[in-house]
Amino acid sequence: MQKVDKHINDLLFEHDCVIVPEFGGFVANYASAKIHPVQHTFIPPSKNIVFNKNLKINDGLLANHIVIAENTNYVEAIKYISNFVEYTNEQLKKGAKVKIDEVGTLFLDVERNVNFQPSSTNYLLQSFGLPAFQSPAIKRDNISKRIEKEFKDRVAVAPAKKKVNGKRIVTLAIATPLVFALLWIPLKTDLLKNINYSSLNPFASKEIKNEPVKEKPKQIVVAPIIKKDTAVAIANQDSTTTNEQPTVAPVKADSTAVIKTTAVNLDLRFHIVAGCFAIENNAVKFVASLQQQNIDAAILGKNDKQLFVVSVGNYATYKETNKEIANIRKQLPNVWLYKN
Repeated sequence: MQKVDKHINDLLFEHDCVIVPEFGGFVANYASAKIHPVQHTFIPPSKNIVFNKNLKINDGLLANHIVIAENTNYVEAIKYISNFVEYTNEQLKKGAKVKIDEVGTLFLDVERNVNFQPSSTNYLLQSFGLPAFQSPAIKRDNISKRIEKEFKDRVAVAPAKKKVNGKRIVTLAIATPLVFALLWIPLKTDLLKNINYSSLNPFASKEIKNEPVKEKPKQIVVAPIIKKDTAVAIANQDSTTTNEQPTVAPVKADSTAVIKTTAVNLDLRFHIVAGCFAIENNAVKFVASLQQQNIDAAILGKNDKQLFVVSVGNYATYKETNKEIANIRKQLPNVWLYKN
């Protein structure tokens, strides 16, 4: 009976509906991420499994999977399924609960209807490794407390002292005695007696005397004298230029790592991945470092994002992968599941 349980569990990771002929179907429905408003629990996206007793027609999915996995023929696979259905119906009629490994539990209610209680297994591969977690609510102060706190935290700023303009004081100190001298000297001397006040009348006629125009003396510009030694120093300073460039020490190239190649069986669809690289040389060096730690690492090839995938384990079923990934994470805690 356990063989059929195992195959139903494996198929639910890859398909949304697995039908057990003459018994019912297990249907997987996508559920988005949720946040519980009271418990403050964050739940990742998943697949919810329900049981539909009306899906009894054999679609061949379960039987063909048993043929490939158990290396048997189609007749023997149908026989496995018939024995499983017969055993399950007998146990349900007795009032017992039938547990399907990692899928859920079947039982009859008061009205003799088949009910199904799903397990906590998350069959959504994109959410593998994302557990539910709880985060406490953030406590926020109301507006009045925030305003009160803001005013308490403020520090009184003293008014800035005006800087005294020293230049203005110096200017006033110089200008005051000059203005006083300009007013006092004319009053105490005969400077104002020789002024013809009639010339200040704009309506009075004024005789124009033809006086010879005096030429202004020419200003003679004397060039500064520069000593010979100083001129030579200035010329040498202007003509000297520095064209030296900093020398760069040559960088030695890294030695090429030699790795052991491992042939990956194409029938192994589940892989434990340790890293993805855009440059193949980086992936080769990473594989070499893992192999030095006695880890069976290999390059699978490129994924849909054109990255080189480095695996440290390859398996045929999800159950084997899930069993080994815990051991590998003791040495490589950041590995994850990849389905080819």
